[in-house]
Amino acid sequence: MDQGQLGKIGNKVGEAGTTSKVSADTAAPGKAPKAASAGDTVNLTNSAKLLERLDKSLASLPAVDAGRVAEIKSAIENGNYEIDADAIAEAMIRLDRSLGD
Repeated sequence: MDQGQLGKIGNKVGEAGTTSKVSADTAAPGKAPKAASAGDTVNLTNSAKLLERLDKSLASLPAVDAGRVAEIKSAIENGNYEIDADAIAEAMIRLDRSLGD
């Protein structure tokens, strides 16, 4: 998953983590809308809470690991960058299986 996708998830998690009062502002014509009572609450699911924690932990990470980028760039320029196709394929299969569960 790239940083752009994580950012989009983070934005949605941030929106889901807000608590707001609910009011009925779609009242029938001619009738005043009902005001929200002081006891109205929003409860987050465990998944939303987990996503909120993930968002907070990802927010503390840099968008790009500059050191890693420089290391890979140098290896490519020197002709030392090797691609392990088997490791990439295995990682893709593990990811696919984890998403399928």
